[in-house]
Amino acid sequence: MKTALTTLAATLLLNADPLPAQTAAAPPRVRAGAYYFDGWTGKTDHLTPRLRDEFCDREPVWGWRDDSLPVVERQIDCAADHGLSFFAFDWYWPEGAEKSTPLNTGLDLYLKAGNKQRLQFCLMVANHGGFRIGPADWEAVTDVWVRLFREPTHVKVGGKPLLLFFTARELRGAFGSSSAVKAAFDKLDAKARAAGLEGVCVTACATPGPTNKWDNLADLKADGYACLTGYNYHGYPVKGPDKIQPFSRMIEGHEDLWNRFAANSTLPYMPVVTVGWDKRPWEDAARPETQAVYYPDRTPAQVAGFVTRAIRWMDAHPDQTTKERILLLYAWNENGEGGYLTPTKGMGNAYLRAIANAVNNNGK
Repeated sequence: MKTALTTLAATLLLNADPLPAQTAAAPPRVRAGAYYFDGWTGKTDHLTPRLRDEFCDREPVWGWRDDSLPVVERQIDCAADHGLSFFAFDWYWPEGAEKSTPLNTGLDLYLKAGNKQRLQFCLMVANHGGFRIGPADWEAVTDVWVRLFREPTHVKVGGKPLLLFFTARELRGAFGSSSAVKAAFDKLDAKARAAGLEGVCVTACATPGPTNKWDNLADLKADGYACLTGYNYHGYPVKGPDKIQPFSRMIEGHEDLWNRFAANSTLPYMPVVTVGWDKRPWEDAARPETQAVYYPDRTPAQVAGFVTRAIRWMDAHPDQTTKERILLLYAWNENGEGGYLTPTKGMGNAYLRAIANAVNNNGK
């Protein structure tokens, strides 16, 4: 009886339809993250009289102050409910002896949030004037970063925690050469591996040459960066002397920059979408000659289309972006500079709905 059953089983197996071949997992639609700037604790001067009065429509629905756990938890839910995957916190290391700063309050509160599992995070090291980082800081600052890398909700690229730098030029200037920067990154990578991580995906905010105002892509590779991205590209391309520019022109300029990266860089590029730019609230209204260019005609529909273009660019350049298809948005709460997605008293959550529509439609 046992032999008969065995023979029957073998016959059935031989005549069975073959199992379907394993197919590779489809890439994610997009992992959209927004830069988070915490200048709204009441301990900095970012809430100017002009922003409070003339541009009061930009005030978030929870008010100008964001330095409380309930407000941060509300922001996490709001972002996650509208298609965002993470916040990239602008992170500061003051040059003076005192290393704590209210500019890192948002991150501190995020780490305490009861709902933080809904939204991941990473750091964008704001290493500009007043917050430059060099060899003397490296041991201490990398200890802080590695502790944060071990947080369960930290964003990873290729299995490695993602770390962004605002300016590669400042870091290279602080260390003196590309080789010295690379040696510093190697030390960071070794420290991360010793802590049980797979290394670090160090990424530079950059623009793709060739002018002196832009970055030499060969230098960035020599520095040891694994990926490239940007913070915003608000000034490209400005045509003519007029301070007022159409938002559509900035969209076209971004796509040109993305294509320049694809054509000229061997490093993966995470596209950036500048969702708005109008920093008049931080400027002197009595001195219009010093005013920066601005784009007053942005709409939720334009922003949705902008994000859709970025998704389509990744579709067209799968080998020149990250496998995770990361997209960075400037910004969540740069309300003073005009790059914001926060629901406001003037527009409600119109811009967040635009992001959600673009992300959920997968660029269609």
